[in-house]
Amino acid sequence: MEIDRFYGYTPQSERPAQPQTPAQPQTPVPAQPQAPAQPQGQWQPPVRREAPAPQWQPPERRETPPAQEAPAPAQNAGGKRPKKEKTVQQQLTRFGIGIIVLCFFLSLIAGAGGALVVDRLSPLLRKPTSEATDTYTEGRFYQLPEPTGNVLLPTEEPVSLDESPSEESDPGPETPAVRTKGEIYADAVNSIVGIRVVKTQRTPTYFGRYITEQVTATGSGFFVTQDGYIVTNYHVIEGAEEITVTTYDGSAYAATLRGSEEANDIAVIKVSGRFTPVEVGSSAELKVGDDILVIGNPLGSLSYTFTDGVVSYLNRMITGDTGTTINMFQTNAAINAGNSGGPVYNMNGEVVGIASAKYAASAVEGLGFCIPIDDVYGMINDIVRTGYVTNKPVLGVSVQTITETMSARYALPVGCYVVALGEDTPAAAAGIRPQDVITALNGAAVTSAADMSVALRKCTAGQTVAVRVERGGQTFVYNVTLGEYRPGAARTQYTNVYDF
Repeated sequence: MEIDRFYGYTPQSERPAQPQTPAQPQTPVPAQPQAPAQPQGQWQPPVRREAPAPQWQPPERRETPPAQEAPAPAQNAGGKRPKKEKTVQQQLTRFGIGIIVLCFFLSLIAGAGGALVVDRLSPLLRKPTSEATDTYTEGRFYQLPEPTGNVLLPTEEPVSLDESPSEESDPGPETPAVRTKGEIYADAVNSIVGIRVVKTQRTPTYFGRYITEQVTATGSGFFVTQDGYIVTNYHVIEGAEEITVTTYDGSAYAATLRGSEEANDIAVIKVSGRFTPVEVGSSAELKVGDDILVIGNPLGSLSYTFTDGVVSYLNRMITGDTGTTINMFQTNAAINAGNSGGPVYNMNGEVVGIASAKYAASAVEGLGFCIPIDDVYGMINDIVRTGYVTNKPVLGVSVQTITETMSARYALPVGCYVVALGEDTPAAAAGIRPQDVITALNGAAVTSAADMSVALRKCTAGQTVAVRVERGGQTFVYNVTLGEYRPGAARTQYTNVYDF
């Protein structure tokens, strides 16, 4: 039927004839021998059939399919092969490294922030009493343009002493024999003292407030007379309320301030007793490369420490915190906080300078400065005799430096702004007023307090000098007869205002 053809069925009658496979010959099977019949009723053992021996068949040979080449990786539109996918281990490794780097930077930021917070809050958390070395009194700053015309307080009378200073000793032979460093140290330690002072310090905080506390400062000094006059740095005893001196044998003495010269950073204090003074030499004989020795109390606790070095440079002009410039010689000997006021020896065992850690470079190793003894020896003698430096000229003004920035802001000329002056001072008698700006003194230009200090050092008491001032856009010149300095209280309490 047609339907059978449609579904793929072919009738038997239309199928092609299949070839006949010839019949295989039948292999006769050998007859098995029959076991003899056993009598019925007796047990017969089982017949063992022999298995046919296996015939060897050749192994089939399997055809190995031809190796197929791996498909080439697909390329993107740009002709570059796609990047390999990263394994989970690689992704975890990169994630861990990223976390470590992030933690490192976060720790740096947190450390810097913590240091800033501690620095800001340290004045508030400080205990009422603290230890410090070579600490300087902090105060408030003068603010322009509202000066105050404070009146100069009466000067103090020279301190009276029970004992008169001893006469200058014989300087000895002109060419003393050179001694070893050990011998110089052994002879010097009995003339050197450690100084400890108690002072009140005002530390600024937020919102213009101050914390008032008592602090201690330490330094060094040396005897210049047998009756107990000691030389040290002014910044060691500045603002001192109590002064205690300790000698090499451990004895402690209460000391009083005899006098000081702030512009040259020297002071003289006095204790009662008989002591061994130092032998004073001349700093004019120093040359670059000469060996020098420094003895003092670094850090306030390492008493009578001995260091040595050489003169690195002479006549270095160093500007201090007060704006004044001091002539010093440079050395590579170790001078640390607490060494201030200690003696500097040459190889003859003579004092040729005064160490000052205030001017040492804290961020640089092997850089210290010393005051030449020749520059201050006459001042020391004046202070011992009278309590102050004699024949020192004084103008009678308190000034603040007007910088370029301040000049542009306040519309004032660069120079020294007169904050205050006393009624009976030479400047007031000549006609100088508060709020004047001094721009020249005795022919020298004045652009800062340091310039005025240098100009006044070249003058003497009783000398008449020309002082040029600017006032309200006009220039005035006054002839001022300089007076002689007498110790007295400061005209102002501002730390950026200096008395001349």
